[in-house]
Amino acid sequence: MPELGDREREGTIELLGVIAYGSISGFTRMAADSEMARDLVLKRALASMAVREFQSHEQLCDHIVALGGDPVAAMAPFEDAFEAYHARTRPRDLLEGMVKAYIGDGIARDFFVEISRYVDPAARAVIEQTGGLQADRDTIVAAVRRGIREDPRRGGPLALWGRRLMGEALTQGQVVAAQREALSELVLGLSHDRPGATLEEVGELMQRLTDRHQQRMARLGMSA
Repeated sequence: MPELGDREREGTIELLGVIAYGSISGFTRMAADSEMARDLVLKRALASMAVREFQSHEQLCDHIVALGGDPVAAMAPFEDAFEAYHARTRPRDLLEGMVKAYIGDGIARDFFVEISRYVDPAARAVIEQTGGLQADRDTIVAAVRRGIREDPRRGGPLALWGRRLMGEALTQGQVVAAQREALSELVLGLSHDRPGATLEEVGELMQRLTDRHQQRMARLGMSA
């Protein structure tokens, strides 16, 4: 593993820490959603996504240790932000939970993969490996679409729910990045020799996130 400067190492551990906390948080919530599912195919898909979240969590923690960090200490600063996000976006039922699992997980993954462009290749590879299997996501999409077909009145409120998830997730990501100085320096290229993100590139990043969100909403049969 290439030697990182102290400030770059600190920023990389912060980035891995926030993703690791997101993964363990996602694991517990998807596991709870799988308990609510009565359809066995859907139950398996949600449980599989939960397992993948925990496997990603372990990979991220292993890399934090390899960088000389403590996974628990690396995750701790992000606990309040994540729990506040989940408190603001608590699903009222399984259908909302599935939309959150699909939309929320997708936004977070896109955001962190984009940010990983500005870290060292080893950390980038670990971050890019996170995420669930496409087959599981397809099962979630099919279940949501089926739920809307069975009760068309749910379509409008669920579309609003998806838009709210997008806004909350982006706000959370920006706040977290702004609050962690070493992480901000990492993204802006101030803590290492790799080029950081320019203001124009940040704008383009946000547009890509929005475009992918619209694509996910369309797959669910909703307007973004």
